[in-house]
Amino acid sequence: MGKVAIVTGATSGIGKAVVELLLKEKINVVALGRDYEKIEALQIEFANLTKDVSMDFVIGDLSDNRQVNLAANNLIDFIHRKYDDQFDILMNIAGRVTSGYHENEDANEITFATNHLSIFLLTNRLYPLLKKSDDPRVLVVSSLSHYRAYFSLRNLQSRKGYNILRAYQRSKLYNVLFVKEFARRSPHVKIYAIDPGLVKTNIGNKNTSPLARFVWEIRSRTGTSPYLPAKFMVDVAIKKEYETESGSYVKQGKIVRSSKISYNKSHQKALWDYSEKLTQVTYEF
Repeated sequence: MGKVAIVTGATSGIGKAVVELLLKEKINVVALGRDYEKIEALQIEFANLTKDVSMDFVIGDLSDNRQVNLAANNLIDFIHRKYDDQFDILMNIAGRVTSGYHENEDANEITFATNHLSIFLLTNRLYPLLKKSDDPRVLVVSSLSHYRAYFSLRNLQSRKGYNILRAYQRSKLYNVLFVKEFARRSPHVKIYAIDPGLVKTNIGNKNTSPLARFVWEIRSRTGTSPYLPAKFMVDVAIKKEYETESGSYVKQGKIVRSSKISYNKSHQKALWDYSEKLTQVTYEF
């Protein structure tokens, strides 16, 4: 059957590049997407890569708990039917940046909810299937911007003094805190935070103000192709050399130090406990 990978954010940017490279490595892909037109376009574009390996799509959104749970239910049902209740790799790539303070239906700030809570919840829901693998791995896309973030237990969702960049930076710090706490708690499933560097994607063009889009257009011109971080992500997902590096922060395939704050165990635990409360789930390690 070969290995099976679930990829979020699969229809554009880094996610799309990851899907292509996984297929070229003969890894079956189950991709989560919400745009039917993009899904159909990707199926056509990558049709020549699916002669000896499968590429399937599951519809889902990650902006609030209800929709994450629906996406998880759809993924679990598909994995049950096609892959006998187990898979090997979870690529948490989907993310967003948002101008202005907005809450989802759970009353959670939407950048925090999409970039952190959805990963916490989706990984939890898929964990029972993932841990059946002989070599289970979870990847979480963080960002170099997390180095400039600070941690405030009283303002985790940036409700006070919301700023588009500050909220994004914090969400990417939370990715690293989650990875390190997960690695300490999980005896079998390996996990990694990925720093893709500055990449030419359209993340800054969605849900943002005209000024933010202009700034992103200028800044992203110096970014790399999505295929550069995608290549290193696939390496982390499948290569033996990363087996003993769970909990690491990885940039261009190398283990590097994340921000000083990210190693604070009390911050890691506080964020974990808060996330359990908001998602109403606990992990069964």
